[in-house]
Amino acid sequence: MPELPEVETIARQLRARGIEGREIGSAQVNWERTVAPLTAATFSKQVCGVTITQISRVGKWILFSLSSGQTLMIHLRMAGRFSMEPGAHDRLILRLSDGLSLYYRDTRKFGRWRLVDDPEVILSKLGPDALTRKFTLSYFTETLRKRQRKIKPLILDQAIVAGLGNIYADEALWESKIHPERVSNTLNDAELKNLFKAIKHVLRVGVKNRGTSLGKGKTNYRDVEGETGGHRAEVKAYGRGGQPCKRCKTPLKKTVVAQRGTHFCPSCQLR
Repeated sequence: MPELPEVETIARQLRARGIEGREIGSAQVNWERTVAPLTAATFSKQVCGVTITQISRVGKWILFSLSSGQTLMIHLRMAGRFSMEPGAHDRLILRLSDGLSLYYRDTRKFGRWRLVDDPEVILSKLGPDALTRKFTLSYFTETLRKRQRKIKPLILDQAIVAGLGNIYADEALWESKIHPERVSNTLNDAELKNLFKAIKHVLRVGVKNRGTSLGKGKTNYRDVEGETGGHRAEVKAYGRGGQPCKRCKTPLKKTVVAQRGTHFCPSCQLR
């Protein structure tokens, strides 16, 4: 599933491709559930003739601000991606001014496009974006101390911090030497500070490297240019079960925490 670094990469590439400032001439919806609860006809009618004025990102959401005052909010879910060229599994196609077309591809059909009058209807349910100034150490510390939950599912909770997913949660916990099953209110000040810094660090490096691609399957992450993410070589924990820890050489373990495949070092990350 694309996480903050992958979604940020896509938003930047869409801006670089000149999608901002273009008028939507037509919208072809090939999988109606993508735009639910609207019908394909209603969605197309409402977006045609309006201009995409700005492209931004909050958490794992891509936002297209429209000249109509509405906002297109796009969540890629498991396998959604954008392309400038047509291909198999194109669920929605925007025909833009000056002959440009934007193809939304989704092999698993889980991605969603929401056309809303006010994005806060969705964004108000999220915690602060992990790479904004709203995500502060004081907020993070106070929030975790009030809860008694395993740390990994807690930092995956988008209502706590927006943007973090399974890959970067494992990376941040490895970086800060915290076991994924530690209970949140048992972390001391130093551990909370280290985890806070680690979350920001792994996400920033992930953005710098254009996201993480871990395989070669059709559902694996690819950016707008069709390229895989360059962050795979930087991954320290996720997907490395049985391989030596890059810090202490102990073989990493794989387990399941809150129904998520989880990778950690049994020596560095003591429970």
